[in-house]
Amino acid sequence: MYNPSDTIVAVSSPSSDHRVIVRITGTQTVAIINQILTPAVSGNPGITSGTILNLDSAVYLFREPHSYTGDDLAEIHIWANPAVIETLLDRLLALGARPASPGEFTARAYLNNKIDLAQAEAVNEVITASNTFQLAAAENLLAGRLGRTSKEICESILDLLSRLEAGLDFSAEDIDSTNQADIITTLGETISQLQDLLSGSVQSESMLDLPAVGIAGAPNAGKSALLNKLLGRRRSIVSHQRKTTRDILTGEIVLSGCRCILFDCAGLITHCETILDELAQQAAIEALRNALVVIFCVDIAKPALSKVEGPDWCEDLAIRHLIRPGHLIAVATKADLLSEAAEKTTQLKSLFGCDFLPISAHTGACVDKLKDKIAEQLITGKSASADKYEIALTARHRQAVSSAIADLVQAVDELKAGNDELAAMMLRTAHNQLSDIEQHNIDEQLLDRIFSRFCIGK
Repeated sequence: MYNPSDTIVAVSSPSSDHRVIVRITGTQTVAIINQILTPAVSGNPGITSGTILNLDSAVYLFREPHSYTGDDLAEIHIWANPAVIETLLDRLLALGARPASPGEFTARAYLNNKIDLAQAEAVNEVITASNTFQLAAAENLLAGRLGRTSKEICESILDLLSRLEAGLDFSAEDIDSTNQADIITTLGETISQLQDLLSGSVQSESMLDLPAVGIAGAPNAGKSALLNKLLGRRRSIVSHQRKTTRDILTGEIVLSGCRCILFDCAGLITHCETILDELAQQAAIEALRNALVVIFCVDIAKPALSKVEGPDWCEDLAIRHLIRPGHLIAVATKADLLSEAAEKTTQLKSLFGCDFLPISAHTGACVDKLKDKIAEQLITGKSASADKYEIALTARHRQAVSSAIADLVQAVDELKAGNDELAAMMLRTAHNQLSDIEQHNIDEQLLDRIFSRFCIGK
């Protein structure tokens, strides 16, 4: 368990940074810093420039209780290689500090009442957010929005409970506070508020999993070539032979403002000839259903049936109806093989009812535009449909809210059945569930489990 009297130290910056930040907090912070920094810090909060291990350094000093942890805290900013940083850490440990455990800086802020438990958990969600939308949801949690919301609802439940218990204690008297119709109506509004909190939230556990973007289309529509081009490496076999891809192939792609998992699967077909075709089809459709964005590929250079009829798009139209993603990006592949690509994309728009982006995996034409569209759908498209008060909820938060909803629903049922005492008991249980979200008297095992997911130095 954490010992708040210890002085702890850890590197808190990414290992790839040229400037390394070493963070130290505890009662011995100033004394330890003054044994390695020349000149010594004055003891007043602020920035002191000097040398540490004969290297130019800067020390940012924050005095308790106005620091992140609530204790004296210093950040050493030094430009040095890993070997020098290791020597510096050894020196700090020899002077009385000990290595910080994962999340111990934030745990100390929680233990010193600088932040509530929901805000402490939000720090890790900010770190693990994979795009700006998830980051915004985590920042809402960090700002204390969940704590404020749960506190408001708890106060409402207590008010209803006091009215209900007043009626139980003074049943012989005519007390307006026992108006069950009003209590049931208010409880219904509270239940809806909690349900909105759940439905309008981001599961923080999903932040550890990058959003999925699938590539769909008929066999030989250019999906594998597009996957390789977007990933910047050969991940999938490209062949003119149909049904080359059987398994789901994945790769991580970094876009503007977010990262995602891009996957290619078997080409969709309207009629399965073999059991392998059927299994590949089922796997592809299931994967595409779980994708946040689907890139729908149509071969714009598909040969015409005749000079009069033009290409047969029936298979592509049937495939389009098989996929129903939240967000779809239609692309006309192999645009480099066709001189009149603009004219053909106009025809495709009329036929499919959506705009097509002409693209060439061979030349790279419009690949950057496609990446921008994917990022837009993952971030702005998602956030535009989301409530501006969206919050990142952990599994612990969601369990507490879900249990409170169940308790309140049962309280309503008991009130309707005339069982006021049971209803009061369920209200108390719901209140306790919501109070646990930002509780300060929490068992050590749960506290260790929460902060063990953090990075060291945070």
